[in-house]
Amino acid sequence: MFKHIFHNLRKIEKATLYREQMKTEKKIGMMVMMTMILVWGASCHRQEYSRNYVSADSADFQHYKKEASNRPSPPARADQMLGDTHVYITYSQPGVKDRDIWGDLVKYNKIWRTGANEATVFSTDKALQIEGQSLPAGDYALYTIPSDSSTWEVILNRKYDVWGAYDYEKELDALRFTVTTSKVKELQERMNFEIALDGQVTFAWEYLRFSFAVKPA
Repeated sequence: MFKHIFHNLRKIEKATLYREQMKTEKKIGMMVMMTMILVWGASCHRQEYSRNYVSADSADFQHYKKEASNRPSPPARADQMLGDTHVYITYSQPGVKDRDIWGDLVKYNKIWRTGANEATVFSTDKALQIEGQSLPAGDYALYTIPSDSSTWEVILNRKYDVWGAYDYEKELDALRFTVTTSKVKELQERMNFEIALDGQVTFAWEYLRFSFAVKPA
């Protein structure tokens, strides 16, 4: 009889230990999962948007540029006076780094920030004509839709103070137009924008180029 009682007590003890072990393992599992979620969230966190990024004051932008100079894709700006109209494009400069760019790193037929980090921003202090369309003064996110053909779409969107193209809203488009791309033999390692005195805006990265015309309204 005592053997039977002792045997049952051992079974109860083992069952209790097993339940406690399972509870402990479950707690550890939950802690590991929460840690992974926190790490993933931190890696996906978008930095706070700095007003200095799009400031028309060159000193503000130079301060921002210095602060962000250690990024893999550092900030840059193309700046030009077209008569009495100030036009500038603020962007980050990703590098080719021996990567396949078009159709791989930059997907075809998808909205692209046209750079890295914050969305590229096209700014003007007076109204413009771009490819025959009117654009009021202001700041605009400059998106593109790359294609495996030579025709790309360029979008200027009123919601400019964003990180990447994650918050793109089509209904806020100010205008859209198409450009014709070309390929050249000279490698442009870091993405680059230029604005010429005649208002010709040129994009260059890897072996691809495109341009569009801008002039005061």
